[in-house]
Amino acid sequence: MRRRAFLGGTLALGGCGLSELNPGIEGITTQTLYRYSDDLDPALRRPIVTVPGILGSRLRVGREGEFLWGGPRRLSLNPTDTDDARQLALPIGDGSEPLRDLRDGVRTDGVLRRANARLLFGTVEEEVYDGLVMALNAGGYEFSRTEEEERARRGENPGSLEFPYDWRRDIVEAAHELDDFIERKAEQVSRVRTARYGSALPPDQIRFDFIAHSMGSLVVRYWMMYGAQDLPEDGSLPELTWAGARRAACVVYVAPPNLGSVTAFTSITRGRSFGPLQPVYPPGLIGTHVSTYQLMPRTRHGRIRTGEGEGRSIGDIYDAALWDDRGWGLLDPAEDAFLARLLPDAGTRTARRGLARRHLERVLKRAEQFQRAIDRPGTPRATDLFLVVGTGRDTPAAAVLPSAPGGEVTLLEEEGDGVVLRASALSEDDQGGHRADGPRRPIRYRTVLLLPDDHVSLTRNVVFADNLHYWLLDAPRRRVREPA
Repeated sequence: MRRRAFLGGTLALGGCGLSELNPGIEGITTQTLYRYSDDLDPALRRPIVTVPGILGSRLRVGREGEFLWGGPRRLSLNPTDTDDARQLALPIGDGSEPLRDLRDGVRTDGVLRRANARLLFGTVEEEVYDGLVMALNAGGYEFSRTEEEERARRGENPGSLEFPYDWRRDIVEAAHELDDFIERKAEQVSRVRTARYGSALPPDQIRFDFIAHSMGSLVVRYWMMYGAQDLPEDGSLPELTWAGARRAACVVYVAPPNLGSVTAFTSITRGRSFGPLQPVYPPGLIGTHVSTYQLMPRTRHGRIRTGEGEGRSIGDIYDAALWDDRGWGLLDPAEDAFLARLLPDAGTRTARRGLARRHLERVLKRAEQFQRAIDRPGTPRATDLFLVVGTGRDTPAAAVLPSAPGGEVTLLEEEGDGVVLRASALSEDDQGGHRADGPRRPIRYRTVLLLPDDHVSLTRNVVFADNLHYWLLDAPRRRVREPA
């Protein structure tokens, strides 16, 4: 493994980074490279859904309120401001209520096409998922060109759809919302296409194609396996029904953190910034977000270590007692001043710590249960799965923590896309010294594309775009025309 010191996390957005659009996508047109898309009957063409990664959906207060994330003038609210920090954080209850009941009035407002970051000299606009939209439109899809147009067309889209979700919340909760979204959109697609073309498949016969990036891949994977089922309260696993897969004809997973990412752990325990001159989001804030725990590595792979050199496994990172002993995240004594701002009604340090500990216990328990659920081996029979893996970038593979408090954290590196390890995207269970008891790679894909690019630039890489259109429009079309 390669080593480097951890400097506080100047990674890009992790599920929506800020980097240049790959040259070449602008030149792709339906009339040239992807002209065969014109052969598809628009009334029968499968609708497509894009599912963004963490940080890839705009969040705002209510329907017309202030943007928490992805607004037109700045990337986010200011995490150093007390009122702003309370809005960016998820509510912490008393531990007795279900996590899904902890609501704060925040709603999604579309997928983040472009991000606006404030710098000293003004606001800088950067591409996020706009390149993916451009590439899909080159293949004959009808995604709106602007976010304003997308809002105006909601309810009247014939089949080029985006699924935003609150990326702070439980991934299972997002999967439930996806299930409802798909059923509603099947009705919409059938209605709009009938009005436009005179005919369309009935809603119950419509199957969808999906492009899911980063954490969005885990949302789709859970929905494919379990549909709208929740995780059982007794800690067992839901019944593996492949209920969602009945609606999915083709799924393209791009840079999925199938076996987690060290970046999630370091974000919770050390805080995070999203670039130069951007504020730091403290551990006490990120530690309220349920989904980030679900993105952490598996304990069995020993990615969180302590000691000298490459260190040794520190133990079960889903045990709240370990977090208490090490003073991580919400239980870091240095975070009490932030928690006092976040929980003004708690009154005392002891009361705040009690609330934080109960929140931590249940989100860690749910994260470990979620991971066991999606680690089950299996592949849906009637769905084509494609995987895009980013390679060639130094990627955090393990965090070596000092034996005594106050020392420097060292990150060890392996190959990946800068955020997700190649081994994690491939669901390679033989890693970190662990030897798999079952299948070494539990998911069978029709095609795996290994592409040297970083985590978010993969979505707008011209080689990816070329393969994507072939998978969606050419190869599946030939197979569909074969006799049943």
